[in-house]
Amino acid sequence: MNRFENKLVLIVGVTSGIGLSTAQRLASEGARIVGIGRNAERLQHALNSLEGSEHHAIVADISDESQLSLIIKYGKEQGGYDGGVCCAGLHEIRPFSLLKTENLLAGFSANVVSAVNTTKALSKAVSPDGAGIVWLSSVAANRGTAGFTSYACAKGALVSAARVAAVELVKKKIRVNVVVAGVVETPMSEGWLKLLSQEQQDEIAANHLLGIGKPEEVADAIAFLVSSDARWITGTSLVVDGGLSAW
Repeated sequence: MNRFENKLVLIVGVTSGIGLSTAQRLASEGARIVGIGRNAERLQHALNSLEGSEHHAIVADISDESQLSLIIKYGKEQGGYDGGVCCAGLHEIRPFSLLKTENLLAGFSANVVSAVNTTKALSKAVSPDGAGIVWLSSVAANRGTAGFTSYACAKGALVSAARVAAVELVKKKIRVNVVVAGVVETPMSEGWLKLLSQEQQDEIAANHLLGIGKPEEVADAIAFLVSSDARWITGTSLVVDGGLSAW
């Protein structure tokens, strides 16, 4: 398939994990990827791993609204973005009794503000044909997992905000959807899983009926929602969790 032939797709969080797998998936179908990240070396390394040669790196902190102008300017110069994906995020385990306001704000900025700003930038430089946008949430938003307050709050907010964005942006032919993922083998998940006992890790794995996920399995779902195959889908959440929610 070449659903993204010559399509310009903005991806935040492209340097590793689900973001990188999504970029690779879309590029394999002809997409031109505009990767956003704060580390120029890691960003370029990620883009160099993609099929095709017309990818573009923009060094920026997506949570800083003042830095969106570069993203908007490039999109307009190229005729507009056809799609956008925000995989940026922060996951911190902290007991409720030790939770501080700064922890909540950090989680909200990394997970929610980043997605909102990605969408704002895209909406100001969208293709005349419109675009599909996907935010990455987590089943943590629907489960009472100890120590996950900040993360769960932020991921739950994404689901709510996407509905509002879908309503407001439909006039620009922009669709906004959310992928609600289970535990996936990424550098971020490896970091917090190491804090758990082996028994706890085994329980998490067992609760995923189809096993712990791989980045490319979530990337496939994201690619569907960004593509024209999902042209009649907006303001909704697609659960991709290996059966975790079946319990």
